[in-house]
Amino acid sequence: MSRSAKGTVDTPGRGVRQKAGLNRGILVNGWGLLVTRLEHKARGRVVKVDPMFTSPRCSACGIVDRQARENQAAFRCRSCGFAANADVNAACGIRIAAGHAMTARGGSPLGEPANREPRRDLLLVG
Repeated sequence: MSRSAKGTVDTPGRGVRQKAGLNRGILVNGWGLLVTRLEHKARGRVVKVDPMFTSPRCSACGIVDRQARENQAAFRCRSCGFAANADVNAACGIRIAAGHAMTARGGSPLGEPANREPRRDLLLVG
């Protein structure tokens, strides 16, 4: 994400100054600390997954095929015929690689919470 946009001598980049500002913002925020902070706040519930081959791997049959991505948004497995949005397919593959599926709240898609995670008992000072 923080690759330079300056281009080459033959084809100079566009919006180089804006891209430099975006790069600075990405690098200053310290995304490397995200996993550390998550592990601190949610002990035992953070699973690190190797992102290698999550995009070209079929979440239905598990075959890795680099030609399965028809374009940036479409995924179609040439082995089993499974078709989905490429990002959805990669997310399903990450979920499978993590070994389990877990939702934080559950409930219906309309947003009513049903299954909240258990909380520690609150201390009441009286």
